[in-house]
Amino acid sequence: MDKSTTNNQQVQHLIAGLLQEDTRIEFFGRPETMEVQFIQNGKTHEFNQLEKKDFMLLANAFNSNKEAQKHINALQHNHQLLSFTRRVELYTYFMYGGLDDTPDIINGELQEPENYRHTLDCFSLNFKTIKLNGSPLKPRELKMLDLFAEDHKDEVVAQEMGIAISTFNQHKRAFFKKVKVQSKPALMMSAMREKAII
Repeated sequence: MDKSTTNNQQVQHLIAGLLQEDTRIEFFGRPETMEVQFIQNGKTHEFNQLEKKDFMLLANAFNSNKEAQKHINALQHNHQLLSFTRRVELYTYFMYGGLDDTPDIINGELQEPENYRHTLDCFSLNFKTIKLNGSPLKPRELKMLDLFAEDHKDEVVAQEMGIAISTFNQHKRAFFKKVKVQSKPALMMSAMREKAII
C-alpha cells in the first residue's frame, strides 16, 4: 500500500462548517443560557444571523413537533410567552445543541436530531428520543445506560431501577441485543461515540 492510499484512508473528522468553504451548518448551544450559535463558512454566528430559509427549516420542524410545541410554548419569561424566534431557538438547542462533526443542515436539508441532552433528565426527552446504533431507546434503557455510565455494578443498577437482578439481567440482554453490542464496554464505546451519555 502506498503512502497516498494510507493518507486517504485516514479520514479527518472536523466540526462541520469549520472550513471557510464549508456551507454546511453546525449548531451548538450554550448550556448556561440555552442560546444557540452556529458554525458555517469557517465562522461562528449568532442564531439571529441564520438565513431566513434555514430559520424556516427549524420553524417548520418545531411547528410539526406537537410535543415540543406543548413543552416549549409553556415556558415563559417574566410571565410572558417567549417570542416565536426564541421558541425556535430553544427547539434548536434541545434538538441540535451538541457540537460534533455531523452537520445539522446540509444543502438546505435539516438532518436528524442529535442525542444532545442538557441534563440527564433533560426537558427534551418529552419530545425527542435518544438513539444508539440506530435504535431508539426506551426510558428504562436510557436510565440503564446512564447508570452504567456512572460505573455502577449490575446489582446497584437493578436496585436503582427498582427491579430484581434476574429481571435486570433479562432487560440487559435484550438491551444489548437491540443496540447490537455484546458487552458493557462495547455499549459504553458506542454511547460515547454517538454522544448518548452526558
